Formats: sequence, C-alpha cells, structure tokens
Amino acid sequence: MNQLSISQNYFGLFAEYLNKVTALNSCSNKPLLSKVAAPIQKYGLEVQSLANMESLVERIISHTGDSSFGLDIGTDIHPSDYGIVGYALMNCPDLVQALDLAAHYKQMMNQAFDTHLVRAEHRSYYRVKLVSECKCLAPMIEFDFASAIQLARFLVGRQLYHQVKFLQINFQHAPLASLDKYQRIFNCPVQFNQANNEIVISNSVLELPIRSANPAILKMFLKKVKRLEQSSQSFSQRVFNYVTKHSADIPGVTQAASHFSMSSSTLKKHLMQEGDNYSAICDSVRKTIAIKLTSDPTIQIKAIHCSLNFSSASAFNRAFKRWTTMTPTAYRREVIHDRAMNN
Repeated sequence: MNQLSISQNYFGLFAEYLNKVTALNSCSNKPLLSKVAAPIQKYGLEVQSLANMESLVERIISHTGDSSFGLDIGTDIHPSDYGIVGYALMNCPDLVQALDLAAHYKQMMNQAFDTHLVRAEHRSYYRVKLVSECKCLAPMIEFDFASAIQLARFLVGRQLYHQVKFLQINFQHAPLASLDKYQRIFNCPVQFNQANNEIVISNSVLELPIRSANPAILKMFLKKVKRLEQSSQSFSQRVFNYVTKHSADIPGVTQAASHFSMSSSTLKKHLMQEGDNYSAICDSVRKTIAIKLTSDPTIQIKAIHCSLNFSSASAFNRAFKRWTTMTPTAYRREVIHDRAMNN
C-alpha cells in the first residue's frame, strides 16, 4: 500500500513553527531545523510522508514540552497558507461553500484525513475521520479546527468577525492542553474522547457572506484545483470514481480495463501495486452508496438492494452488516434518532 502523505504546505507550517520557537528560546539565531526534509513529487504534488510529519511533531513536542502547539499554528493561519485551495476559499460567495470546498479537498492535502460536511436542518457538522493511527494526528486535528475558525473570521471580514461562532467542538483524543486554552480559542463547549472529530456550527453562521468574493476568480481557481485533484489521484481512486459513475450497473473488470485502455491483467497489476484490487473497490462503492441511501428514510430499503443488484434482501442484509455491524433497518433507526437528538 502506498505510504500516506501530506501536503508540503502542512509540513512547512509545522517546520516554520519549530524554527520560530527555537529562535525565541535560544541564544543562537541558528534554527533547530535548518534543513527540512525535501518534498517528493506524488501525482504532481509536492508532499511529505506522514512518517516525516510524525518525526517533526515529535521534535516540536520534545523541544517545547507542549503537545497543543497545533492550536497556536492554527490561530495564525492565512488562506494563502493552503495554496490554490486557499485562494479559492477567499472567493467563495459564503462560508458554507468555503467549508464544503475545504472538506472536499482536505484529503488531497492530507491523506490521513477523510473529511466531509454534513448538513442538518439548523446546524452542520464538519467531520474529520482519521485513516491512520499516527501519533502526530491529534496536534494536526487541533491545527485544522483552530485554523477553521481563524479562516472563517478572516473570510467574512471585520464587520462580521464576531458573528463567527461554533456551537461545539468534539475531539476523539484527550486534552493536550488546559481547558482554558481551548475555551480561549474556540469560545464554545469543547468535548474530548468523543466518537467523532467534528465542528458543530449553526447554518446561520455558514450563510455569512465572504468579503470581496469574486465569481470570475473563483471559477479560475476552481479549474486549477480540479486539475490538481485529478493529477493527485491514485489509480485506485480513478478506478473507484469510474465504478461510482456506473454504480447502477457495476462494470466487470474487463469493461473497466477497456475504459482505461489496458488489459485486465494490467489493471489488476496497477491496483495490486497500490495495495488494492477490483473486487474490493466495487465492494467499497456499493458500501458508500448503500449507507448514503439507507440514511434517507424516504427510500425503501427494498429499492436500495434492488438498485445495487443484490440477489436478495438477505444478501443485502449480510453485506450491510459486514460493512457497519448493523442491519439496514437498525442503521436507519440510529440515523433518525441521531438527527432528532441534534435538531
């Protein structure tokens, strides 16, 4: 399996922080990290391995004795620190499109994060699922959440600055600093050891307009980001996207190979090199669609298993229980309960 990577932008911010605190706490002006690890090219992007990031985080904690430094970096962020994505954010019409855009492209910048924005009637949830057990991810989650409120306030400008407030912050990890520090930065309830890493935010806040937004400039940057996204995708992801587009009648491996102008054996070889296989990808597509449709109470469960070409309701139930440990009916009941509790 390919080694997980993060954007050089992320790594550079953390490396810059280490050099800054070193200069402040040392009689010498020589930075502790005088030469950062050289970025590598991966699918057209400058990236660092997650292992390098973990090593850097360990050095920062060792030097400062503070595991919550991600909060400090996040509160000093600027949209340009996110490169092209950051410039696109500055030209979105409102915060909801900016947050949705950030969630969509977050994994392109950090493969250890799987992010999505969930909209409910009165509030929304920006959730970050970790796809790695790397020790460096807790400070990075805190950096991500602290930068979210800082960016939101910057984007709306001084006149609307004080209207940007979160309803609640949930972290899966234990506190890395005093609770006062979290309260000072987020100014809302902050919970730890929770089921999800998430920001809970009122939809009225997300509707706030972004100052100086320019639709023409946004369109230009979105084209650039789209090209970057396409070049950053692994072959497995490209195959996943292809199967998803044809999920109504999932193609066989021969048909998929023909789409990519290669033989079935070559397609299987490329997927194997990335630690994947075609059957697993098709299963993942079915899982994604099944969970999405099952979460919608207006769709009959029978219609779901028919649309995904399961041979019977029992076959669909077995697959869904393998994916989620619950039957479709139980899963839908839990989703409805959670929505009622959050609204």
